[in-house]
Order: sequence, then C-alpha cells, then structure tokens
Amino acid sequence: MGILTKLELEYDVDEVEKFLEFFRKMCDGFEPLIIKLGNDKMKYKEAINELETLAHNTAWAARRLSLDEVTDLCVFCEEMMAQAKRFEGPASEEFMDWMLLLGDQFEKYCKSYENDASVLAIFNPLIVNVPNVISR
Repeated sequence: MGILTKLELEYDVDEVEKFLEFFRKMCDGFEPLIIKLGNDKMKYKEAINELETLAHNTAWAARRLSLDEVTDLCVFCEEMMAQAKRFEGPASEEFMDWMLLLGDQFEKYCKSYENDASVLAIFNPLIVNVPNVISR
C-alpha cells in the first residue's frame, strides 16, 4: 500500500486533495520564483513573500495530515524566507542554487505522494548546508 493510499484511508479525501493541491502549487511555482529572486530588489522581495506564503500554506495542509517531514521542511523554508527578508536583494548565486536544491526536495516529496510511492523520497542532506551569502 502506498503513502497516498494510506492517507486516503486515514483522513478525509478532501483534506488529502487539498494538501496535494497546495503541494503541487508550491512545487510548480518554486523555480520561477527562484529565478525572480535574482532579478532585482523589488522582484526579490516579491519572490520571498510568495515563497513564504506557498511554504506556509503547504505546511498548514501537511500538518493537518500529520506529515511531519513535509511540515518540517516547509517550516524550515518559511524560516529561511524570514531571514532572507532582512536583505535587500537580489539573491546571490549561492542562495539561488541552494533554493533550487530545496525546490528539488519538495518536488521529490510531492511526487512520492502523487505516485503513491511506498515510502517518501530520501532527504538530501546537502540542504542543511545553508548558504553563507543570501543577497549580493
């Protein structure tokens, strides 16, 4: 039995669908927002706010289903966006590369659920190497 099937048996199907909707929306928007981070100061601030909102909404939906791994990663992303707000922007290459790594992890997690995998994708330990320089 896959992880999606288990969720659908344990929780209301509408809650599961809401989670998947939030998660897919976040994953689809992540890369374009990362690119936006590197454009200019104004777009940097907009992208940070949008990324924070997407992570917050996905964390909310994941928390309702007791999906700790997804919730924790979303909360970590929210906290990083709060830190990034302290800078003017645009984003440094190091920060953008790290954000792409984070986005890739979200995508792997999301596909694990969408494909009803037997287990959640393995966490990439390189994500813990938070960049030293966020803004250039």
